[in-house]
Amino acid sequence: HQIVDGMRALRDGEIPGGPARLSNIVFMGMGEPLANYKRVVGAIRALTDPEPDGLGLSQRGITVSTVGLVPAIHRFSDEGFKCRLAISLHAPDDELRDTLVPVNTRWKVREVLDAGWEYAAKSGRRLSIEYALIRDINDQAWRGDRLGRLLRGKPVHVNLIPLNPTPGSKWTASRPEDERAFVEAIAAHGVPVTVRDTRGQEIDGACGQLAATER
Repeated sequence: HQIVDGMRALRDGEIPGGPARLSNIVFMGMGEPLANYKRVVGAIRALTDPEPDGLGLSQRGITVSTVGLVPAIHRFSDEGFKCRLAISLHAPDDELRDTLVPVNTRWKVREVLDAGWEYAAKSGRRLSIEYALIRDINDQAWRGDRLGRLLRGKPVHVNLIPLNPTPGSKWTASRPEDERAFVEAIAAHGVPVTVRDTRGQEIDGACGQLAATER
């Protein structure tokens, strides 16, 4: 299994960067992890099964990212996983999210969040909300306020990702003052929020499911 073999090789010092003690693994990137449900779940089990069969990692150190495949989130909940679930939201309103994240035309923001709350309740883990800030697209303070209203009082943490523009992209990063106002609008509802310190390499992965990345 490619993922598990790679982790084992890193741990054992067979590839540059190792040997290393593995503690955190994130399923995120250009593909949708939960669309590849059986393989991802198989990898999680192999990573967390006791040695020698598995790597003996804790599920608490594994994050699974999703754009919001609601049936798969329910299934993940029902199977009793304790991984962290990260929902790539990118907009609090269906009108905008329909254009940024095409799967939203099937499962709306509230449906996605409700599935996330169910997972949080069953797993005992706080839900992560991933939100790439894009100048003049989704970074308005009123959207931050709406996001805060949707999330307040819930077991959640918001990760804001400053967009690193890629060549040829019509999108660019938020202005610092807009980013600050967005953070404050969320925090005003008592919702924990951090701005990820990011360098370009991880942003393409983190935003792999955004529609208009000019493919």
